[in-house]
Amino acid sequence: MKAALIGCGAIASRWVRSLLADGRIEIAALVDPDQQSAGVLSDRYELSPAFATTLDEALALTPVDIVVNLTPPDHHYRVSREALAHGLHVLTEKPLALNLPDALDLVHLARERGLLLAVMQNRGTDPGFLAFRDTVRVGGRPPFVVAADSLVTLPGPGFRSSQHLPVTTDLAVHAFDQVRALITAPPTEVTCSETPTGFLAPHSSIATITVRFADGSLFTYRGGYIVDPLLRTDANGDWRVEAHGFAARWAPDPAIRHKTAEAGPPAYQRCITAMVDALHQPGTAPVPAVGNLGSVALLDAALQSATIRRPVPVPEVPDVRP
Repeated sequence: MKAALIGCGAIASRWVRSLLADGRIEIAALVDPDQQSAGVLSDRYELSPAFATTLDEALALTPVDIVVNLTPPDHHYRVSREALAHGLHVLTEKPLALNLPDALDLVHLARERGLLLAVMQNRGTDPGFLAFRDTVRVGGRPPFVVAADSLVTLPGPGFRSSQHLPVTTDLAVHAFDQVRALITAPPTEVTCSETPTGFLAPHSSIATITVRFADGSLFTYRGGYIVDPLLRTDANGDWRVEAHGFAARWAPDPAIRHKTAEAGPPAYQRCITAMVDALHQPGTAPVPAVGNLGSVALLDAALQSATIRRPVPVPEVPDVRP
């Protein structure tokens, strides 16, 4: 199968490495308005793709079966929908979309066309975090108080300096996947604020988010793009959970990457491999992005809350199981 990779920024390298290591998908086209970025990516990994600035242009140059959507978050819905409308499978970076109606539209379109629609959820499926989740579920009983910090340094701003609410749309979405693994009760309300700290760097920003759940559980999140690496957390975050008679913490050291035989490949590579596996299943292509709709609902409410500066109810996710 052949893929058009749309978006050749920093995140594209991990996708290219993972797809080349897997070997079941050929990167047939690199699509980006910045053709220099596409050329650098092609040279780095010794690819031989068609180069294009739009999907339509790429399809005129070479046949493809799959679109890998690595565009900025506010482009995800448009690019994924365009690809599905062309009859192409879609593997997309998070978030699936910035609001629940758009995400549901993509799910329904993929189902109608019998196409795969899958979204990156590497933090929520990280083996270390899932082990922490199991500790919480076995040892604690809700309601829970969950607190998480995720402070990430970046070598350059990339698209984030021009992105509206970049921490909420590009970083907190990971935490929404993670907290949904810890707390199974429905979320009811989100309060979110994000403040640019441009005096540090063009892309620097801090977000604070509070989520209330139907069982009384409470999640508080502080995330940000910072400058000083001494202040960073691991990309997975620093997590603390407390319940009556129970407390646990998970805080991987960002300076130490534990690599053991049991650990296997990084979580993002596992996620990409699972997407490719789904492409090769017999029968109608599945739509694993359905499992991400709960996180999109949280993101939807968070973005609304940050805009109107007050708590917002979390939209109910309809049952879209086949």
